[in-house]
Amino acid sequence: MNLDKIKNLIKGGVFYSPSKGIMNLGEIIKELIDYRKEMPEIKHRIVIGTDSEIKEKGVEFVCVVAVHRIGKGGRYFWSRIYDERKFDLRSRIYQEAVISLALAGALLEKELELHNVKLDMGQSIGEMFELLEKESNGLNQEIIFSNELEIHVDIGQKGPTRDMIKEIVGMIKGSGFFVRIKPDSFAASTLADHHL
Repeated sequence: MNLDKIKNLIKGGVFYSPSKGIMNLGEIIKELIDYRKEMPEIKHRIVIGTDSEIKEKGVEFVCVVAVHRIGKGGRYFWSRIYDERKFDLRSRIYQEAVISLALAGALLEKELELHNVKLDMGQSIGEMFELLEKESNGLNQEIIFSNELEIHVDIGQKGPTRDMIKEIVGMIKGSGFFVRIKPDSFAASTLADHHL
């Protein structure tokens, strides 16, 4: 699946929250804003991650968006995407990263839309962050995705994915996001993995 197709699946898809039930992207953003407002003095970070598992008829991907209240827990939301194609390990890890990037882009676009900020076609992630920052300063509105957004990938120094670290990390950093790998990539390696 290409990035646009994945983004459309995410935008129209259903997410699940262990504490709130079924939600869409707009509801998730409002929940993230409300959750941060409960304890504004505490540092928060928004994390996104994807994990996958080979199934009988393809691959199941689980993507997660979470808000981590540093030292105080957090909340998360997850969704499943099925792909009937067969993937080798390298292709599956790349697809996990692409799904996480698509989710991050969809969340940024949805937040801009909620703040009535118009997007031009093909706007970069950096340009979206700048629009959010400008919106935040100009209208004094709560902006959740400024520089707190991280993408967690299910790769690490140990195991068969170690040879892919430079490529995957470079792709995500090149897209404008901070990236974490195992053992620090809990959104992918723990939260998403839990729902496979």
